[in-house]
Amino acid sequence: MVMTGIFDREDGRARHASPELIGRGWESARLDSLLERSRLVTVVGLGGVGKSALAADAVERVGRTGTTVVAVDMAGFNGVEQVFHAVGRSSSEALLLVDNCDRLPGPAAAALSRLLEARPGLRVLITSRRRLGAADETVLPLAPMQLNDAVSLLELRARQLGTPLPDNEEARVTAGRICLRLDCLPLALGLAAGRLPDRGPRELLARLSERGGPLGLSGVGTDIPGRHRTLRHCHGWSHELCVAQERLLWARLSAFGGTFTRTAAERVCEDEQLSRPEIATAVDGLVGQGLLEHVNERPELLRMPRTVQDYGAEWLTRLGEETRLLERVLMWSRGLL
Repeated sequence: MVMTGIFDREDGRARHASPELIGRGWESARLDSLLERSRLVTVVGLGGVGKSALAADAVERVGRTGTTVVAVDMAGFNGVEQVFHAVGRSSSEALLLVDNCDRLPGPAAAALSRLLEARPGLRVLITSRRRLGAADETVLPLAPMQLNDAVSLLELRARQLGTPLPDNEEARVTAGRICLRLDCLPLALGLAAGRLPDRGPRELLARLSERGGPLGLSGVGTDIPGRHRTLRHCHGWSHELCVAQERLLWARLSAFGGTFTRTAAERVCEDEQLSRPEIATAVDGLVGQGLLEHVNERPELLRMPRTVQDYGAEWLTRLGEETRLLERVLMWSRGLL
């Protein structure tokens, strides 16, 4: 789908910011700065982290300056022809938003590099779960929300659904635990809020605490993309984007229950299917999609978001490797590997 004039206005005023932008002031300012200095900016991050909302907010501000804005949603396409078509209809001074550019990073990078060379007045903003890899690309990683902001978003969504959370300390603690269980992902929090009319916060937390519980959270409505209808669909989309070694390593790393080192990942996961060099490359690939996180900005320390771990654990069981990997993690923890 190619969209122009995408910015809703009422009485000449800009629309209100998306609730997913709660607490995103620094990221919004950073994105504005990058768009002023770079002609190709990619917002990358885990599925459901709010990349599209952040990008839409930024291009709305650009649109208010009189710059032509063209938006292309790549989610349902397998080619880049619509990008050329969209830009061909725009003016010489334009901002192109290419949303959900997940499946075609290589072809898209080549196509956009040619466009930028041919159109000196063009700027491009990309959202993707991984970087394009273009030589002139500037990347803005988008992390999950801070806990306090995530709780505020959950409370807001609950009020919008007519089921406000109780105003007491127990409810706030429960809300915080729900947010942590869902990795403070805006998508997940919206799905969780949709379950509150049927069950209270404590019952919801109990359901989410079950193994794989968050993956079954579902949304309803024709406006929800298929890849966002459940967290299982969301992480499944990321799983499809991974190469074979990344998928296998994702499953195996799910056996770690918390923080681990790159060295531990190599010792526990290495075998004839995954060599140590392949593990090192796959770790970088998973980090690049937000499926692994650096702990305290230390490259050697890693953790897997809990819902990502849930999805990987399902695949580990499906592959028949659960017992073996859990045993190897135990051996590593005791210094036997």
